[in-house]
Amino acid sequence: MRWLSSLESRLQWVAFPGLFKYLTFLGVIVFAWQWVDPTVVERIAFDREKILSGEFWRVLTFAFTPAGTAGFTPIGALFLFFAVMIAFLINDSLESVWGPTRTTLYILTAWICLVLGMFIFDPGTLSAGRYIYTSMFLAFATYFPNYEFRLFFFIPVKVRFLGWLALGMMIFSAIATPILLCVVVPTLIPYLLWVLPAEIRGQATLAKAAKRRQQFTLAKKSDAEAFHSCATCKRTEHDDDDLQFRVMPDGTEYCIEHLPVDDTTAK
Repeated sequence: MRWLSSLESRLQWVAFPGLFKYLTFLGVIVFAWQWVDPTVVERIAFDREKILSGEFWRVLTFAFTPAGTAGFTPIGALFLFFAVMIAFLINDSLESVWGPTRTTLYILTAWICLVLGMFIFDPGTLSAGRYIYTSMFLAFATYFPNYEFRLFFFIPVKVRFLGWLALGMMIFSAIATPILLCVVVPTLIPYLLWVLPAEIRGQATLAKAAKRRQQFTLAKKSDAEAFHSCATCKRTEHDDDDLQFRVMPDGTEYCIEHLPVDDTTAK
């Protein structure tokens, strides 16, 4: 998209290579910190009243609490480990497609839109930061739909299905709790602006290419000289690959459907 390329060229100074990795790493620190101080999430989560009272850091630190107040447990730590590995994979994959500047702009756009939504509607959730991660995962699933994860170490699942699942969970949470629309919709804005349109154009291009390829194949097939031709219906082997022909002693050729009744002399 031209407007995005123009914006990217003007804002190259905001490029932060590996930003999503650092964001994930800070989330890990907060998650582990709960083992020492269970109230840490409440002290850094988004709170409109406290932000207006001077606790400005909450505008940034709420993104470090994707798990909310989930306690630090061994099972939780195991899942966190895999989540970190996936987050690092997402960062490297999207930067390979977009570059650091566009990837940074995507994260910042989701972040800013999320802050505006929560300022206006104040949903009071402690885990709003997870929607930034979900938005990044949806972008990854769109660009790399055939990448496989091994659930429980042996069940192969393509990431596009997990992407649909993540989107479905976001929609379900918004339906169950309508106030969450103010955090679901804003974090999807960057996806709707430059991921989905590019995907639609890509699918349209693939469809046109497939159609051109089919037309080329048909044209090539029709241009080839037919070896067999029915004297009655004029069909050739190009019309039907399964069509069978018989040649009469006088050299006249017929398909099986139009073969003369007395075909004992056909060869």
